[in-house]
Amino acid sequence: MYQILDTPVEDDFDDIAALAAQLCGTPMAAISLVDGDRLWFKARFGHDITETPLAGSMCERAIEGDEVMQVLDAVLDPRFAGHPTVIGVPHVRFYAGAPLVSPSGQPLGTLCVVGQEPGELTAEQCQSLRALARHVVSQMELRRYARDMRDLTERLRAAEEVKDEFISRVTHELRTPLSSIHGYLEVLGDPELPAETRDGFLARVQRNSDRLLNLVDDMLLAAQAGAGDRAFHRRPTDLADLAATAVRQNEALIAAKGLSVTVQADGPVLADVDAVRIGQALARLVLNAVKFTACGAITVGATSHDGRAELWVRDTGAGISPTDRSRVLAPFRRAGSAESAEVQGAGLGLTIVKAIVDGHDGVLRIDGEPGHGTTVTIELPASFRRPDTW
Repeated sequence: MYQILDTPVEDDFDDIAALAAQLCGTPMAAISLVDGDRLWFKARFGHDITETPLAGSMCERAIEGDEVMQVLDAVLDPRFAGHPTVIGVPHVRFYAGAPLVSPSGQPLGTLCVVGQEPGELTAEQCQSLRALARHVVSQMELRRYARDMRDLTERLRAAEEVKDEFISRVTHELRTPLSSIHGYLEVLGDPELPAETRDGFLARVQRNSDRLLNLVDDMLLAAQAGAGDRAFHRRPTDLADLAATAVRQNEALIAAKGLSVTVQADGPVLADVDAVRIGQALARLVLNAVKFTACGAITVGATSHDGRAELWVRDTGAGISPTDRSRVLAPFRRAGSAESAEVQGAGLGLTIVKAIVDGHDGVLRIDGEPGHGTTVTIELPASFRRPDTW
């Protein structure tokens, strides 16, 4: 929460520990923080111990209450008489600890003062120790707030960059087909245009309008999925059937490019998914494979193991660099090979796929090397119920 454990010393905390020792008249003081089974000292005064075991310590008892806990003489206290810090360095006899408590009520550790002789704090000293303990927590809160503000600033800066790129990309993607349509429509207004030429121009207008429609559909789906839409109708579904369907729906496109395609699945592969949404994701992976594979083969498969079900698309195409594997998951970001080859697309396909996979508590993996093809895997929690038993 505070990301303060094992951080370097800081004057603000050291000053509080020194002031606590001065106010309470003790030779030692520390700001101790609980971390699992250890106590780690963010600040220490009068000793060089950086951490101790939590179990059986005085701080472990101190954080159980709200008030300052005092041990007047540890040697005579059966709870602590045998503790390593009592029988060994630093030979603790007197201890007083004020609990550090977060604004939500979570115990964090203590501000403690320690002496090597028996002792006891006055009521005023206890009150001062508690005030300093609250100041410790305030310092931790201020640091967390500053860190959160830095993170927010970075996210806002990144969002601004994405917005600028979005405007630039969408403007380009919309302007190109619109300009083409506008130009052809102007020419089509010529009454002396030959019928054959007219038909050719109309076909180009149709292709550009289809391109526009596909872009708008992708943008709407990306916005819907990216907005956290998790209203998926999840049912036990055979992913092997989805793989076969995706191949069947794109067979003509794959054949037109001269590629071979194979479905690999060892029997039913069941997962609780929204079949329509996962089908959309798989279709985009297949289309990507077709786009970036000049020759060779595409394989679509489904497998299950260790309680996980997988859908995957493998191609023998352009491949992808390690740098681009994470880049292409962001909206309107495309691989360097796609940009250099001027492959059409707005860079939304994998963004949509990832949003759909995330909505199914799944994992999207991209593997491949430039020039050696790409494998994209959708990993999902497996289902142990057959579709007909839903």
